[in-house]
Amino acid sequence: MAIAHRNAKRLQTLINQILSLSKLESGKMRLKAREENIVQLVKVYVQSFESLAKQKQVKLIFDSSLENYQLMVDRLKVEKIMNNLLSNAFKFTDKGGKIEVTITPLNHPSRGDLQATKPLSKRSKKSPPFRGYVKGVLITISDTGIGIKEEDLKQIFNRFYQVDSSHSRGYEGTGIGLALTKELVELHHGTITVESKVDSGTSIIIFLPAGNEHLNKEELISIGSPDHEEDVELLVEDYVYGNIPLSDDISEVTKEQTEKILPIILIVEDNSDMRAYIKDYLEKSYQIIEAVNGEDGFNKATEHIPNLIITDLMMPKMDGNELTGKLKTDQRTSHIPIIMLTAKASMESKLEGLETGADDFLTKPFDTQELVIRIRNLIMQRQKLRIMLRQQIDDADQTRTILEYNGIEMSKLDKQFLEKALKVVGDQIANPDFSVELFASEMAMSRMHLHRKLTGLIDHSPTDLIRNIRLKKAAVLLKEGELNITQISYEVGISSISYFAKAFKEKYGISPSDYA
Repeated sequence: MAIAHRNAKRLQTLINQILSLSKLESGKMRLKAREENIVQLVKVYVQSFESLAKQKQVKLIFDSSLENYQLMVDRLKVEKIMNNLLSNAFKFTDKGGKIEVTITPLNHPSRGDLQATKPLSKRSKKSPPFRGYVKGVLITISDTGIGIKEEDLKQIFNRFYQVDSSHSRGYEGTGIGLALTKELVELHHGTITVESKVDSGTSIIIFLPAGNEHLNKEELISIGSPDHEEDVELLVEDYVYGNIPLSDDISEVTKEQTEKILPIILIVEDNSDMRAYIKDYLEKSYQIIEAVNGEDGFNKATEHIPNLIITDLMMPKMDGNELTGKLKTDQRTSHIPIIMLTAKASMESKLEGLETGADDFLTKPFDTQELVIRIRNLIMQRQKLRIMLRQQIDDADQTRTILEYNGIEMSKLDKQFLEKALKVVGDQIANPDFSVELFASEMAMSRMHLHRKLTGLIDHSPTDLIRNIRLKKAAVLLKEGELNITQISYEVGISSISYFAKAFKEKYGISPSDYA
């Protein structure tokens, strides 16, 4: 089964690469470039291969003279480029070898022709390989692997070409990855060259131009553009949250609308680069809170009550499993969905994380688009659960318990919390002085935590829940017909008859007397 699974994954990768090439050929794959910090983007992706480097006992190095260099690139396509090149480097580098990724800025006119692929021994060290753009970056992926023969160098970017020799046959591939990589680099109006020497290693050099003069208007995306995936996700989330109506024209969504009540995500990760990488990918669609370890993450989770938590597994002070266990057994945070990230790819690690209560699990290196989709799905699932619970609580009479609600999956702790909340309000329903402060005190929580917990579970604030339960009780009493409207108003703890009539009509659409 393991062999079948491994080969099925290889086949899936091959099919995806062929489909990508087919899109490029047909002109259906377009560049969707926006300004990115290419140094940070490449650095974090290199770091995601650290676990593989340790496993293969290969030294992995990242080197850049700059911390920040802004380029107009398509992030997802750059990730495919780096994944293909780093995977190749690891495939051809044996135990004890070295892989180095360097970023070099070019801030002056380059001299020399754009050279064809040549072996390292015949290249001039002084002559830069690119000309034509005055600014840009060189991204070099070098390894100390088996190297490539001179006669094979000019063929390696051809589709399905494989070096056919006993020297390299043990590393057999499909001949698709480098062809796709070249196409994606050229889609960025960049260039890719290779330098190699048998038994000494290989260097792949990518040039990406700076600025946007080389890009067509259709290749640029911005906030509000239908091509901007993050804006589309934000629109869907705002629609689910009820903040804005769903529009066929995404560009009509205003900045004020998109900034209205964004979901809160807590990122718990001890690696600052990984935190920055995830934050950079999510901050346009979510409010982001950061924590540097599990202990800090627990404190910030209980303080802010986020909509979702992303946590690393291996962290100092408190690891991801311990953090998840504490959050899922704390009444304040038990409802929050948790995604766990880890470099440990074993099934035992995954099962351990899921057993502690994690809602989802991703192994590093992960596809950021997959992370975005999983975040969106968990938040939308939680929102649908809130809507279902709110409707059932609003539709039920005051004697019905949450445990009787069918078709809703909830944790035992959340059920107990809602049962207690409904009982507290029911016991105090005739008390006109029953306030949110008293409600919070009875629940042994602060007012802020009670508000966030109820909003997170049933989309009702404490005030809304108290008012709705009072009005439901009033409706029951009106049906029974044994008390008049004034008596009923006092019976449900509302001393102002005019307010009672107004609130009742807002909920049921007719006045108390007409309802009776």
